[in-house]
Amino acid sequence: MSASGEVPVEGRSESAPWWPVFAVLGVLWLLAVRQLRYEWTINPQYTFGWAVPFLAAYLFSERWKRRPPAQALGSRRGFAAVVIVLAFLLFPVRLMQESAPDWRLLGWAMGGICVAITLAAVYFAGGRGWLRHFAFSVAFFLVAVPWPVPLEQPLVQLLMRSVTQICVEALSWGGIPAIQSGNVIQIATGKVGVEEACSGVRSLQTTLMIALFMGELLRFGVIRRIVLLVGGLLVAFVCNASRAYFLVWVSAKSGTEAVAKWHDNVGMAVLFGSLIGVGILCALLNPKRADTEEASLDPGLLRAGAPPGKGILIALATWFVVIEIGTEAWFRVAEARFPKSAEWTVRWPTAQKGFRDVEFSDVTRNILKYTDARSAVWADEQNRRWAMVLIRWAPGRTSVQLARSHGPEVCLPAGGAVMTADLGLRPMRINGVDLPIHAYTFRAGEQVLHVFYCLWEQRPDASRLQSTAEELNISSRLEAVRKGVRNAGQQAIEVVVSDIARPEQAEAEVRRFLEKSIQP
Repeated sequence: MSASGEVPVEGRSESAPWWPVFAVLGVLWLLAVRQLRYEWTINPQYTFGWAVPFLAAYLFSERWKRRPPAQALGSRRGFAAVVIVLAFLLFPVRLMQESAPDWRLLGWAMGGICVAITLAAVYFAGGRGWLRHFAFSVAFFLVAVPWPVPLEQPLVQLLMRSVTQICVEALSWGGIPAIQSGNVIQIATGKVGVEEACSGVRSLQTTLMIALFMGELLRFGVIRRIVLLVGGLLVAFVCNASRAYFLVWVSAKSGTEAVAKWHDNVGMAVLFGSLIGVGILCALLNPKRADTEEASLDPGLLRAGAPPGKGILIALATWFVVIEIGTEAWFRVAEARFPKSAEWTVRWPTAQKGFRDVEFSDVTRNILKYTDARSAVWADEQNRRWAMVLIRWAPGRTSVQLARSHGPEVCLPAGGAVMTADLGLRPMRINGVDLPIHAYTFRAGEQVLHVFYCLWEQRPDASRLQSTAEELNISSRLEAVRKGVRNAGQQAIEVVVSDIARPEQAEAEVRRFLEKSIQP
């Protein structure tokens, strides 16, 4: 027995090469990046995700240089059992991701499995000391996983409304009359919406990532990391509020069309300002030395640890290939049996009084990235005001995320409306087409808006697999996987009618309108 009490393990060699381990784990992480890249591409809030894998790898490499002495373990069985279970779970997660790429919980499941398998390998190689040493650098990747929608959307709306309130108060102090209506600021020259006046939580999330990265890079203690994180988030919020104030001030002085001129430049200034603020905080915290535990390490005493055996590495690499081939085969075989997707079109009421098309803004087009779209307003014989939007996304890898990212509960509050009631699902069978319509009531100033929204997928048996939010439960998603449905085209229709007192009456009017308009 050695003086340190460590137990040597038969068959483990500390001189064994590490590159096979890093290669296999690299393939595992590529699977996670491959799925998350769609969200990083289409959602500006998560563009920073492209940098996170490289930053995480850098943090790991820095930790690797100062790894503590490895502790020998007595058995491989526990490690093998954990890895086998986690690797097995990858298959159903990948199947569901292929069918429902917009389901953000799957991103967390995939990221969590990758982190767990990597940390299991770390623990097997060096024991608890290595696990504590490398845990943060491995888990850092999770900052790039999109937040769950039930958490993100309320936070986005809260921050936007708070920025709007601060901006209105500041404008009033500066002698510029301004009125808040939801997330819209009314000034003498027109209206400025928060989608123009601030970038939501984009800079907030980027600052969160940078603060976590710098705290680890500089090896701050827990207290200093918390101070850096909280301070960075406050800096990001102040920068967003300043951006909103500046753009509205420019609009008040030069007209609302000036927003387009300044929008992108000020957005970049906010991002750089947030990063500079984090840098200043790092300088103020100014660690004189690294954490005591790490500073006391003698590089001459570092031990390499022993990598997992070749057998389990080969098995893992083979299993990853099987997962990808099996996933693609499952959906391709199902797609070969699909009948032609159901389709329907809309006959627009161009003969109605005051009918006119409404152009989408450049901001809206950039966010939605639709294939085809049309928006119009008109009035009926009773002078009730109507509006309709029809958007289509062609089948493709990102069609689901794009279609499901902006429903009425997100877009209308950004335009100044306040939701007063979510009336739930109101299925309508219109001319042989089953439409899963969701009903809402909003208030825009003194006006009551009855909103009827349907997100409909071009998929086989569409009447049973609907894409309205209430139908996107675990059961329906698993059913889509069983049927091998993926990359379905999306079509969204939104009908808004005002000057009607009761929701029931509005629903009846909308049903009659759709019966005249929907054409299978």
